[in-house]
Amino acid sequence: MIETQSGRKIKTLRSDNGGEYKSDPFLKVCQDEGIVRHFTVRETPQQNGVAERMNRTLLEKVRCMLSNAGLGKAFWAEAITYASHLINRLPAAANEGKTPMEVWESKLDPRAKKALFMGFSTGVKGYRLWCPDEKKFVVSRDVTFDEAAMVNQNKHEGEIEATKTMSSSK
Repeated sequence: MIETQSGRKIKTLRSDNGGEYKSDPFLKVCQDEGIVRHFTVRETPQQNGVAERMNRTLLEKVRCMLSNAGLGKAFWAEAITYASHLINRLPAAANEGKTPMEVWESKLDPRAKKALFMGFSTGVKGYRLWCPDEKKFVVSRDVTFDEAAMVNQNKHEGEIEATKTMSSSK
């Protein structure tokens, strides 16, 4: 789902040393897909702190929901599904007041900005660019040159110049 929605390939998957992540069928899927596996050291949940904290948050919500609804542990799967649904749709301080869904969707937005190539920056391995939207120079190594647009623009400007010349000579 992540690869389909983001258009990017999963390269590395980090997880704890739990058996569910180290099973032969799961490792085979990762190997077949070219996904490199990284594991935390056994019995060190602090190495996976963000995930461990989320697990705790989810379990606290599940306990609360089941208790308030007067339901037993048999309904834990439904409760945890709903708790994760809520968490993904509520603003979080860690996300600057945005919901996780807003953050995920903004990650999929294009980040490219149009800029003009101005040359190379001295002492820096990157291109020097003028960003008209920000009205400032930037240095970047991640540049895609749109040569077709440049050719079309020059061709169009040449036509305008030729028209001006022809008009003034009449």
